[in-house]
Amino acid sequence: MARTRSVKPSFFKNEHLAECEPMARLLFVGLWTLADSDGRMEFRPLRIKAELFPYDSCDIMPLFSQLADRGFIRVYGVENRKFLDIPTFREHQRCHPSEQPDGLPAWETGQAVSFHDEKLFLTANCALPSFNPSTLNPSTFGAPSTPQTRRCSKPADPLRWTAENGWEGITDADHAEWSQAYPAADLSVELAKATQWLKANPKKARKSNWRKWLTTVWLTKCQDRGGTHREASRPAAHPPADPSKKRWWRGDAQRNMTDSEYAAWRRDRMAGGTVAALATGLKLKEEDL
Repeated sequence: MARTRSVKPSFFKNEHLAECEPMARLLFVGLWTLADSDGRMEFRPLRIKAELFPYDSCDIMPLFSQLADRGFIRVYGVENRKFLDIPTFREHQRCHPSEQPDGLPAWETGQAVSFHDEKLFLTANCALPSFNPSTLNPSTFGAPSTPQTRRCSKPADPLRWTAENGWEGITDADHAEWSQAYPAADLSVELAKATQWLKANPKKARKSNWRKWLTTVWLTKCQDRGGTHREASRPAAHPPADPSKKRWWRGDAQRNMTDSEYAAWRRDRMAGGTVAALATGLKLKEEDL
């Protein structure tokens, strides 16, 4: 499977690569797209030609030989299988962090293969022709004198979530840091709430960075909203009503009273009305006199 790779400007100015035919240079670039993240692939010339030169009629074996003679590729055999290795691949290519190597055997574990003829027979003690780049104009693509360590990206974060197992990879150090950063959040409760939310929303339970989502989205929102137990700590807006009292809306009695209180209020109001009526009647009679 071909992969996307990058080409540096120095590739076109490499005097050692310039000694190869243009088709050999194009083959070298094409090999980058077929190699895994370790710069290795199975050495199958016919398949490689079909992948890289489907519309060209050319003999690909001499092109391989030109690259091998100058140290740009190495072919070796392991258990009757042949492999191709690009020594400087890891120096000039930055693969995607999620790309994994194909698990092919390393150059050091195999036997070098000679390019004496098209059959590429294995030789027990055969080494590839040595190549020493010019000290005045060192090649950026020449074979390295010592094996170069791969500059790997940061290891994958062990923190993840699955519907079957829930949260995995959360350490005691994570708990300590989160408790300090989000003091209002009850971590055990919030993790359980996040699990239920993810199960209820399976389409959103596909995160490439679970740590980032859990901290910057879930716990941060919990902290900004007042914490896990914000409802319990919030004071009540109104005192709870007495369930034994009813609210009466008749006349001026717009307040909570029991039935007995309301009956007494009605009697007092009726008595006051009767006295006022008697006083009004007596006043009218006095005026008539």
